Amino acid sequence: MESSKKITIGAGTTVQRRATINGSVSIGSGCIIAPNVFISSGTHPFRVYPEKTIREQERLIVEERGDLSSLDRPISIGDDCWLGVNVVICPGVNIGRGSVVGANSVVLKDIPENTVCAGVPANIVGSR
Repeated sequence: MESSKKITIGAGTTVQRRATINGSVSIGSGCIIAPNVFISSGTHPFRVYPEKTIREQERLIVEERGDLSSLDRPISIGDDCWLGVNVVICPGVNIGRGSVVGANSVVLKDIPENTVCAGVPANIVGSR
């Protein structure tokens, strides 16, 4: 699903080549978004009607709700964050100001301010 929600990026933030930002995403000022980072507030349904295929679930949700916007979970990234190469930020995640996400990490849950996290799934490994 590619959502057409609002993306905001603060002053002085850099987004490197091949980064992808989809959906409802707010990125603060002075951030560094490394190459190949993937940030998306949208997802595909696979548990709404588990007996149905994913595409069929999407079709049924559109019939019931008019669109897929109910699947959108906004993402917020605070000022002065650094997302390393190949990082994935999943729907609904908030990353606190001053945090660092290590290369190749998958962030599934909120990260507090001034925190260093890494891994799959990302876990706190230190602080700034």
